[in-house]
Amino acid sequence: MTFLNPLMLWGLPLVLLPVLIHLFNRLRHRKLPWAAMMFLRMANRKSTRYAKLRQWLVLLFRVLAVLMLLFALSRPLAGGWMGGMFSSKPDVVVIILDRSPSMDGRAEGESRLEKSRAAILKGMAGFVEGTRVVLMDHTATHVQEVGSVEALKNLMSGGATDTSADLPAQLEAVHKWFESEKPGTGEIWIASDLQASNWDPAAKERWKRLVGGFEGLPQKVRVRLLAMNEPLSSNSSVRVRELQLLGEGERAELQLEVEVLRDQAALTETIVPVTIHLGTESRTIDVDFKLEGTSHTQFIKLQIDDPGQGGWGWVEIPDDDNPRDNRGYFVYGSHGRLSTAVAAEDAYMGRFLQMAAAPDLANTNQVSVAVAEASRAEVKWSDHAMILWQGVLPEGDIAKALLEYADTGGMVVCFPGEVDSETEFAGIRWGALNPTLNEQGKAYPSWREMVAVQGEGEHLGPRVVSWEEGEGPLARTEEGYSLPMDSLYFSQRRTIEGGGIVLASIARDSKPERKAEPLIVRKVRGKGEIIFIGTAPRDTWSSLNFSIVLPIMLQRMVSAGAATGSGRFSNDRMLAAGDDPARSGERWISVGGEEGESRDFNTEAGVYRLGNRVVAVNRPEREDLVPSMEGDEAVELFGEMPVALFQEKREGTAGDPKEIWKWFLALMAIALLVEGFLILPKNTDERVVINRSSTGKVVT
Repeated sequence: MTFLNPLMLWGLPLVLLPVLIHLFNRLRHRKLPWAAMMFLRMANRKSTRYAKLRQWLVLLFRVLAVLMLLFALSRPLAGGWMGGMFSSKPDVVVIILDRSPSMDGRAEGESRLEKSRAAILKGMAGFVEGTRVVLMDHTATHVQEVGSVEALKNLMSGGATDTSADLPAQLEAVHKWFESEKPGTGEIWIASDLQASNWDPAAKERWKRLVGGFEGLPQKVRVRLLAMNEPLSSNSSVRVRELQLLGEGERAELQLEVEVLRDQAALTETIVPVTIHLGTESRTIDVDFKLEGTSHTQFIKLQIDDPGQGGWGWVEIPDDDNPRDNRGYFVYGSHGRLSTAVAAEDAYMGRFLQMAAAPDLANTNQVSVAVAEASRAEVKWSDHAMILWQGVLPEGDIAKALLEYADTGGMVVCFPGEVDSETEFAGIRWGALNPTLNEQGKAYPSWREMVAVQGEGEHLGPRVVSWEEGEGPLARTEEGYSLPMDSLYFSQRRTIEGGGIVLASIARDSKPERKAEPLIVRKVRGKGEIIFIGTAPRDTWSSLNFSIVLPIMLQRMVSAGAATGSGRFSNDRMLAAGDDPARSGERWISVGGEEGESRDFNTEAGVYRLGNRVVAVNRPEREDLVPSMEGDEAVELFGEMPVALFQEKREGTAGDPKEIWKWFLALMAIALLVEGFLILPKNTDERVVINRSSTGKVVT
């Protein structure tokens, strides 16, 4: 219960006034001896007990009358989600509104977001005066102060977006606002469907720090949680997980990996029709997906009329309880658009790296281009899915550009050169050159001479003793086979100095006492990676120019660069809404929308174009039918903070909070009527009955 005029509650001690008057009245009378009192003591004891009970009841109803008057004057609110906490009107209300895709789930034609918005506006109706209102939209990075309820209505009028919410990050921003503004007693109103991916309940330490920050504020802050987590009766989602352009010309085919999920774990078989739209060709294809569980993935091949121009499209399923996850967009590029740039100081290694990065130009959409040293400053690195750098590490403006490229999702792979240098790149530099020596202490000129002089069953020189086979460029094949890393020969290599994730280690031999050194190191930068390989693909360095290891590694890394990039290093990309926002000055234009339709690149799924670059933006994968938490689980995240919980699925739609001061006035009137009835004089006289014994003595 919330009170709009809480100052009147300071008058609660006045309920003791009838008690004090009663006590003072008793002190006014003094005891005097009186002979006739002997006869009064013989009055009916039942009448005496009734008189005492009546006095206590009169006192009780007088106290209740004063209490009801005070409650009525304090203007209490009750009903809806506002009635869950006994508190006074706050100085500030901070509203956090979840507008992630799952909030577009609908029951009886009204979405979770619409219900949340209505409940918040009704709750704010009583706080028009004297309370600051602040809005924290889940797509914003800072809070926004609202001047009026009408302004709040306009600011919350937008529909659900295709971006994911991050409730801990929003609450951290709200905490910083409380610290800087010091607004007084506050309430945080959160309207959310409690989707676990938005709340990150596994981050216990983060929540502990967050709650500790609120509890450490000088003002009191409490939470009202509107949990719109009622399960939907029927909902499925669809997305394109991967795509690949195969062949060329008339033989060109587009292979889509399409996944359909449903939120019901029923074992009954269900047919979900999936429609594939090729926007550039105005063509549709219908495919039936047979679901026996909660998910089904299917590979679909489509004939492409003009693969050289690239294209876009979307997959779609029929309308259900959440239209926001019924469509998934995709784009595909022409052959040659998945490009690798090779910047090498050694001409032979440059040509080899080009071939290894794009080994089959006729049947893949991969190409590689050489970048001359003189033109590196003018290269647009963002047009490439992977950068291969051989020689002295980049420095100056080129290093800055490559680091920015990696931050946005690019893949950079570095190989050493013959020239010694102290240049550091991403916190790592090339160390000393370590040649492999023979028994006479002379360096082997090439790895082939090492093989020629070694005995049967021997392996001269250093050997790879461990490598990461679980994931990444050195992972096992789909059939479970390991890459032949331990069969590589090294005639020389450079040490890798600096921190990073070691993917492969090398040692002089496999004896336990030998200390292994890093051979391949991964440095994570933003959304991308920088890989450092301590040797190079040439006879004078290693057998990487002869083994299948390097081409496999590069193919995997260029695919990873294409899959994880932000879309600024490739013409054709599939992005996640909100995770890859537009840069300042970029104006992405929606492609293929309905006539007159306008889309926001940062918050809405669709196909967008910027110059000659085309990208597909979809909702983040973590938004696909992730289960919601229970309300009690969400409350536990707030620790000792006071939380009032309203759960839609238990209590129905949030009603309109109403002032109930009239109820308390009515109760006061009833208490006064009962008190008046109790103090009415009795209709019959109370007479003293004296009993005597047969001898004439008075019997008590």
